[in-house]
Amino acid sequence: MKVLVLGASGATGKLVVQQLVKRNIKVRIVVRESAFIPSQISDDQSIEIIKGNVNDFEIAKIKNLLKDCDSVICCLGHNISFKGIFGPPRKLVFNTVVKIMEALQSLDSNPKFILMSTTAYTNRKTGELNTFGEKIVFTLLKLLLPPHKDNMLAADHLVYKLSTKNNIDWVAVRPDSLFDEESVSAYEIHNKKIRSAIFNPGKTSRINVSHFMAELVTNEKLWQEWTYKTPVIYNKE
Repeated sequence: MKVLVLGASGATGKLVVQQLVKRNIKVRIVVRESAFIPSQISDDQSIEIIKGNVNDFEIAKIKNLLKDCDSVICCLGHNISFKGIFGPPRKLVFNTVVKIMEALQSLDSNPKFILMSTTAYTNRKTGELNTFGEKIVFTLLKLLLPPHKDNMLAADHLVYKLSTKNNIDWVAVRPDSLFDEESVSAYEIHNKKIRSAIFNPGKTSRINVSHFMAELVTNEKLWQEWTYKTPVIYNKE
């Protein structure tokens, strides 16, 4: 088994890689040229490292990345800096998801696609609704923070453009307020948000997100349960 991980140098992406390697899964990662790669990743023979900006890759190159991969996990995000938030590319995640979907449609195989999303995304198809206050905040975020709009567009592409009428199986995982934790702890998965992401946010450790994503790759029963859905993950309180 082999998994392609995009955004593997990020805070959650590197944990996803570690979780996959623990399960003896081969990993192909794409990281920025300037990305710092920890020695435990660079020295691991089960990890193939591709350097470059995936946003600039042509479809042909993306098809090559997908060759012999059983799953794709996208943990892409914008750097937390003025340039990273307000500079180009403003649609890093959305453009990458669109390209990956186009490339996947041309393959004979049917790899799983897992997107790291956010509870800031409201899935109206499941009956989720924002309160008046949430609508105001989310509208402002969409106008003022390009990364927020980017994440919304990427999730919308899966939910509304692909839906279930495609040969691509996908899951968009929605953690709430992310924080670092040393080891995997108890967590719960819900089909819908059970609290306000703005006014009463829950907590989700990055390592629990990575564990759930790795489980989606390896646990077929779990995958069938959440395919074409946007599960929300919270740490148990």
